[in-house]
Amino acid sequence: MEDNSWNSSYVFGIDNESGWGERYFFTYFSEFGERILTAVVAEVTILTTIFLVSVFANVAIAVCVFRFPDMRTVTNCFVLNLAAADLLFALSIPAVAYTRVVPSWKLGDIACRFIPYTQFVSGIVLLWTLCLISMDRYRCIVVPPYRSKIKPKQASICAASTWILTSVVFIPVTFWFRQVEVENNKTVCTLVFPKSEKINYSFCFVIPLVLIACLLPMVMLVYHYQRIFQKILSTRSTWAASCVVVSTTDMKGATNRDQMRRQSELSITDILAPWPRKFSTNSQFSGSPNGGRHGSLSHHEELRLNKHIRVVRVLFLNVLVVLLMWLPITTMMFLIFLDGRRANEDTNFFMRSHYFIISLIIAFLNTVVNPLLYGVLSDNFRSCLLRMWCLQQNEDCKLTKENVTPTSGRNLGGSSKNSRKQSYVNSISESPNDIV
Repeated sequence: MEDNSWNSSYVFGIDNESGWGERYFFTYFSEFGERILTAVVAEVTILTTIFLVSVFANVAIAVCVFRFPDMRTVTNCFVLNLAAADLLFALSIPAVAYTRVVPSWKLGDIACRFIPYTQFVSGIVLLWTLCLISMDRYRCIVVPPYRSKIKPKQASICAASTWILTSVVFIPVTFWFRQVEVENNKTVCTLVFPKSEKINYSFCFVIPLVLIACLLPMVMLVYHYQRIFQKILSTRSTWAASCVVVSTTDMKGATNRDQMRRQSELSITDILAPWPRKFSTNSQFSGSPNGGRHGSLSHHEELRLNKHIRVVRVLFLNVLVVLLMWLPITTMMFLIFLDGRRANEDTNFFMRSHYFIISLIIAFLNTVVNPLLYGVLSDNFRSCLLRMWCLQQNEDCKLTKENVTPTSGRNLGGSSKNSRKQSYVNSISESPNDIV
């Protein structure tokens, strides 16, 4: 046996249950050797903070949907499913934090089998729920007649199906993750695939996990939001039309007219800037005898355009958050798979336990960001949360009235193509938070 002191994340042991014999095991949640106390304290502090905030935020979102009937829309059914996945995923944080303090696995074999199982199930449900939300928004914003075709009950059935299917598919994890005793009387919770000459279990599990369960929903989410993003930006001509100067004097100067039109168009700066964009509201051309519409935005139009920009900004954040928070853990799982294919003589491992923990912390952080993006940034959720916080339980929740909103889940009439387009424009501009 080689000296493996240089790598505290792979330990040497003997596997008699699966037939591997002598081999190296990745420690996952544990890390042996000398560790810096400051790093341990930082990890535990971050994990504890994420756990407390995540539980509070997601429970608040769930209470809002259950308590107020008007909140039970199609999108909010998916948001509720997302909160349930976030909660289950976050409930594994205390076990991870405890193992970072006491490196050897002390929670027993049953916990070792079911904690990773719940992480896999809730994590995949979380990703696919985000994908379902993007699909619903895509139909509501891009595909005529610009509203959801499913009802809240159907959305609930769809959400429940993701839990059932994922729970069944990942049952083998409860057999493959187990407590293993390694050298120096240490114990780790690790993944040990069955040994077989005919079937490569690690390949059959990890590759579909990475491609189908992780990367596929990410690709679909990016595609749907890219189409939504493109659709919303294409409506800028509607805003530009309201700012065109048609007076005879100004039509002679193309540069000035272009400047007037340009102030209503969206740019990347408008989307990324955290402050609302300021538009000119003077009406110096409104009284011109030779002109029609004045060349600046009214106060109401400015508010509508700023809401329009906020929709695009939040959609952009949705895509960015999913990619940044789930690609690291997906990459780590693939690297663990590559390390597991090495012979015992090859100890040039890619992975370290703290790499895995950092990527896991980033994924845990998504359970805090999700209720922020999908709940707190919604006017409806904010009004309900404010009522609960103020203990005003005797009044009905004052929700924003949904006038043909894309995510309301109500099938309203309207056969004219122009009326459908106008319905889309109005719903985006007047009630953007129903989308985000």
